[in-house]
Amino acid sequence: MTKVPKRLRVLSTIAVIGGLLPVVSLAQESAQTVLPAPRFANGMVNLGLAPGQKGFWGNSGSIFGRGRLSHETNLLAEELPFQPWAKALYEYRRANNQADDPHSRCVIPGPTRLIETVNGFEILPMPEINRVYFVFGGGPHTWRVVYTDNRPLPDIDDPDTIPVYMGYTSAHWEGDTLVVESNGFNEKTWFAQGGIPHTRFLHLTERFSRPDFETLRYEATVDDPGAYTRTWQGGFDVKWTYNSWDGTDAGEIHEYFCQDNNRDIPHMVGN
Repeated sequence: MTKVPKRLRVLSTIAVIGGLLPVVSLAQESAQTVLPAPRFANGMVNLGLAPGQKGFWGNSGSIFGRGRLSHETNLLAEELPFQPWAKALYEYRRANNQADDPHSRCVIPGPTRLIETVNGFEILPMPEINRVYFVFGGGPHTWRVVYTDNRPLPDIDDPDTIPVYMGYTSAHWEGDTLVVESNGFNEKTWFAQGGIPHTRFLHLTERFSRPDFETLRYEATVDDPGAYTRTWQGGFDVKWTYNSWDGTDAGEIHEYFCQDNNRDIPHMVGN
């Protein structure tokens, strides 16, 4: 990672002690050292590792805010367009200390919940086979396949469409942004941290972009007429990291399987 120049570190200390320098000016000057996003030989942005480099996408936050693993939102819960039953369920889950969280029992989370999970993840673009793989280090050590051949999504009312944890995907590129459309979700997961519900009618649109080397921007549009009265949006940034959850500087995801060492169970409240 790019080190902050010694001159900036000195100026930061002076600013803290004497209040002489505005934080914004330091941030702007530091931002000039951020590397651009890596690209493939054909000019397409690379959302994953560049040759010869190490690292992965680290802990992010909530779909509503940027705090690490925050269950709070920058859209107040009452401002989300819940249907009455969905709001009641959301409030119950929070009042119950989220004791019935499927993720705490190593159930595969949905795609948005996975990006919020600790231990980080890798994005492995494979344009030669029209796929992008997401490999997650947290929870049940899950992977996700995103198909970039712009295939049609299945009809969720077709009896042959089996609802799945990750949904069915169809993705395409809009400039430097990977746009992923998904449907066909089952209802065995929470949509996001804090107990945000969803139904089988969920149609999720995700946008992944990399404005610079160290930043992955995640934006989601939620269209779920089963749980909400209208479409709504949220998003957050994920930072590039070289440190696994235990602080080791390996440049790679730390192997962790919650099925083998689930520490949540003794702390669960309720049945």
